[in-house]
Amino acid sequence: MSSVSVKSLTLLSLGAVALLLAGCNSETVKTAEAEQAKVYTAQFAHSENTSASVTRIPVQASRDTTLLDRVVWNAEKQKGKMYRYGGESPKTGFDCSGLTQFAFEQGAGVSLPRTAADQYASSVKIAKHEASKGDLVFFKTSGKRISHVGIYLGDDKFVHAPRTGKAITTDKLQGYWANKLVGFGRVPGACKPAYS
Repeated sequence: MSSVSVKSLTLLSLGAVALLLAGCNSETVKTAEAEQAKVYTAQFAHSENTSASVTRIPVQASRDTTLLDRVVWNAEKQKGKMYRYGGESPKTGFDCSGLTQFAFEQGAGVSLPRTAADQYASSVKIAKHEASKGDLVFFKTSGKRISHVGIYLGDDKFVHAPRTGKAITTDKLQGYWANKLVGFGRVPGACKPAYS
């Protein structure tokens, strides 16, 4: 994967946030997100397929199916598999950011950075009331840095790879997870129909 500084990732996110704060209409924001997606995809595109042994899982599409539906489907298909630190494929298991990276690559063809902190830096920050299925949800589970990520499912639920000794599962944003919640991020390039 190409190495990109956190500074450049943050600048990408700030551009979209600035437009939202400026009160741009939704059409302007959509256009900006489309442009941001081009840059994002170019920066994180693999120079070669690093998971050649993993085949994309086909998802039955309808006219209403979005790439985010496919992202969620790919993540939920991993439920029950055990957490593995540094894991990033169905064969080896997943850690939290490995799961999100895999689901977005397989479901939307978008390459995310490898760590939860870098995924947070590269996402477009959104308020909880704006969060929808397929957005990333971020937590600080230890220290001051973003250390955990999952994929939001709506209705205060998210799918994630929790920690060593636990299987990939769906949890609710309550109790421990509500206390550790930092916020939500939208991935440029993944918010579009699965086909036109």
